[in-house]
Order: sequence, then C-alpha cells, then structure tokens
Amino acid sequence: MNQTKAIFSAMQNSFNDVQADQGLGSLGEWPAEGVHNCYLVGVTVNDDAKFKQAGDGQEFASVSIQFLYQLVEDPDHAEPLEWNGAPMNIPQDPSQITHEGSQIRARIEMQRLKGHMKTLLARDPADIGSDMEEISTMLSGEQSVVCSVKCQYNQRGTRVYKTEYLQSLLSG
Repeated sequence: MNQTKAIFSAMQNSFNDVQADQGLGSLGEWPAEGVHNCYLVGVTVNDDAKFKQAGDGQEFASVSIQFLYQLVEDPDHAEPLEWNGAPMNIPQDPSQITHEGSQIRARIEMQRLKGHMKTLLARDPADIGSDMEEISTMLSGEQSVVCSVKCQYNQRGTRVYKTEYLQSLLSG
C-alpha cells in the first residue's frame, strides 16, 4: 500500500483539478440499467496497470481501480448478483498524455473515481491516498456499506459500454 500511496500522492494535482462525477446529471453480468441498492463488497487497486493512448498506442503507467458490488435484493437469482463495476484506469502522470481524446478519457475516469469517493466519504475527498485508505478501512469493518448505484449503458455500434456511479451512501 505504501507504493500505491506514493503513486496516489503523485496523482494529487490531477485529482484536485476534477469535479466529482456521481452520474447525477463486457464486464460480466450486470444488473439492468437503472438505479439499484447494492452492498459495496470491495475495491481492488492495481498500481501496475497501463493506460493506452489513442492514436499512437503509447502506453503510460496507470492505476486501475475497480469496485465490487452485490445487489441488496435480487428476485432474478437464487443468490444475489455480485458484479464488478467498470474499471477506472487513470494515468499516474496525466500530463504525459498528448492525445486529446485520451486526455478526456483520463479526466472522465478521475471524475468518476472522485465521485465514488465523495459518495462513500459523505464529503469532498481531499487527499486521494488517505481517502482511499479510509474507504478500504470502511469496507473491512463490521458494518455493511450499502449504496445507491446507477448503472448506465451506452451503445456505440455493436458494443455496449457499461458504467456505474455511486449516487448515495445508504449505510456504512
């Protein structure tokens, strides 16, 4: 976690520059599009990921963060559906990205992460490393973390892009 904290520290300026995105305005099975009450089961952080820039295909060191959910109520399954949210792949140094579309993609991912954090912490996140550590502690505690999760699906051609946004913290 110390290496991850150092990486988060290096990402802090970019984190400070984005607004939290909570979705208010083929990752396996997901619930139907819409808003669902979900247990937040966990979060994985891979600090050895790569961010591939569009255009020239250049790769940059990144952090991939993915949240794991379970539906609170799921009449369609014997066991409530457990699913991985869309990974947020964020360059460790966004200033290295030169392709405009890739810059936008990196910013959107950072906004979504900040939105998740804002919802879970019930405040504006200030320090990405410390705040992610606080979220990790929340998830390892005795109390279940329950959130309202908006599943949004966008189709482009034959491909469906799935994204989730934490909209409110119901308990935790």
